[in-house]
Amino acid sequence: MTGVPVLVEQVTVLAVTVPLVVLLAVTARGRPRRELLPRAAVAVLLLESVASAFLPDDGRIGAAWFAAFPLLMATYPDGRVVPRWFVVPVVASFVPAVAVVVTHGAVTDTAWFAPWIGIAQTLLVVGQIHRYRRRASTAERERVRWGLLGVLVCVGTFQLIMLVEGGTIGAAGPWSELAAALAVLPATAGLAVGLISPRVYDVDVALRAVVAAWLAVPVLVGLHLAVLAVPGAVAWWAAATVAVAAVPVLRLAGALADLLVFRGRRDPAAATAELARRLAAEPDPARVPGVVLGTVVDALRLDGAALHDRTAAPGEPGPLSAVIGTVTGPTTDRPVRHLGEELATLVVPARRGESGPTRRDRDVLERLALHAGPALHGARALADLAHAHTRTLHAREEERRRLRRDLHDDLSPTLAGLRLGAAALARRAGDDPALAADAEHLADGIRAAAGQAREIAHDLRPPVLDDAGLAEAIRLRVHGSRADTLDVRVHAPAERLALPAAVDLAALRIVQEAVANVRRHAGARQCTVTLATAGDELLVTVDDDGAGLPERVPPGLGLASIRERATELGGRAGIGPRPGGGTRVRVRLPFRPATSGPPEPTPGAPDTRAPQPHPVPPVPDAPEPAPQPIPGAPA
Repeated sequence: MTGVPVLVEQVTVLAVTVPLVVLLAVTARGRPRRELLPRAAVAVLLLESVASAFLPDDGRIGAAWFAAFPLLMATYPDGRVVPRWFVVPVVASFVPAVAVVVTHGAVTDTAWFAPWIGIAQTLLVVGQIHRYRRRASTAERERVRWGLLGVLVCVGTFQLIMLVEGGTIGAAGPWSELAAALAVLPATAGLAVGLISPRVYDVDVALRAVVAAWLAVPVLVGLHLAVLAVPGAVAWWAAATVAVAAVPVLRLAGALADLLVFRGRRDPAAATAELARRLAAEPDPARVPGVVLGTVVDALRLDGAALHDRTAAPGEPGPLSAVIGTVTGPTTDRPVRHLGEELATLVVPARRGESGPTRRDRDVLERLALHAGPALHGARALADLAHAHTRTLHAREEERRRLRRDLHDDLSPTLAGLRLGAAALARRAGDDPALAADAEHLADGIRAAAGQAREIAHDLRPPVLDDAGLAEAIRLRVHGSRADTLDVRVHAPAERLALPAAVDLAALRIVQEAVANVRRHAGARQCTVTLATAGDELLVTVDDDGAGLPERVPPGLGLASIRERATELGGRAGIGPRPGGGTRVRVRLPFRPATSGPPEPTPGAPDTRAPQPHPVPPVPDAPEPAPQPIPGAPA
């Protein structure tokens, strides 16, 4: 190779290798001493390219490769020899390197040389793959992928040269030799960049593009050659065929490259679009934290993740808290903010075999946290609103109970006494007809006022709840005109349940609605109402042995009313099939105001809410305290 091609090779090699060698030396300061080994090996390979460009090949220049490449494979990227058996192929590779120097390259023509080198270097490559998969951290894998990127570009360039030259490399003249000489540079340059500054650019983006080209170019070239091989075909037919097939082939190659490089993980734009789609399809604001967390887990292909509510009181989960799967090992925390306020923290563990997120993972997490902020802020606002509404209901019902008690215990006796006094006055005013008439009129007015007071007390709250308690109120209210066709049994604790006014009223209304549904729609012979307490919650269960729920539950069955009554008190309701046949309504009502949560599904019950287009893993509830035993209740 002479003339202009030689000059181009020398200038290009110097422009690429000299800065990289200098940077390898400069960036080595402050690094562990063991990292000098891979840096020295890469520097030797770079200088070998310089020597090949400026010095005549006497057969000994290639010895640098046989010595540096094994050392590089054994110690890249951090200088540690992992696994330990790497020492054997490294020492075995030094033998042919020394032989090349001693014999001025003549040993390369012997029968043993090629198998010896092939076996030793194959073992080194296999060991490097094992190290990448089992031992390397995320940062080390990023460095290795820079080397892989350079190797793929190098091999792809050689394949292109062979395609142009018809199967040879560097045999078509000086320019062909120049192309072959420069094709080696990407491999060593990639290894050098992985050691110098692996985060100068997202290597996965470049690797994905190269892999896509590797997949698409052979298909398009093969299609072009296949069309040309058809008898009578002309060149423009092949070009037109390639033009038509280019778009689908490139899209398919890109999808496969995504699968190979990113293992199905979404890019930031796709992850954000998926989050927006899921949030738009979710009708229940209480599920928004689970939707956000499910999107993060799916986008990054994690085994689990957690969302911690930063606005909740210490020791309490809060409405924005959620957990999916298991969160173990090293984690990455990403705050979720909106309008300058930190709402929650995303806790993301490393994937299996990795020590942390990649650059693309951090971009995805950053983008999802940015777009999740408004959604979580809205969910918290609705949770606060529901909490305030629940407290208002509790306060309203307690005030109604107090008013009814005052009307019944204070005002009614007072009015009764006044009426008796007016009647006595009318009897004593027998000689004065006008006074007697006025006294009778006063007595009638007091009697009417007493009746109005009773009606007001009755309208404020069913008297039976305060007089007899919830269990007896249910027994008195669930037997209608067709009670003889439905056997309704009520199981409750022997002692009277001391419940807030809003809770026992909601429980009574829910049971009335549920039993009325059984009468109208179930065709059941028996209905069992069970009351129990678990911690600070009242558990209400209504079972029947009827026909059960249809596949598509029509509106108007009162199911929405049951859920609304439970939700507005911060409770949950589940409606579905009963084990053994029939229908089960299960409601949990907290004794004190609490933030509303998602409806509780009955085991094995179909979800009667709006369908969710993408399954979000459920957020597990805290373990339930064991309900108090009820004498005579069915098991």
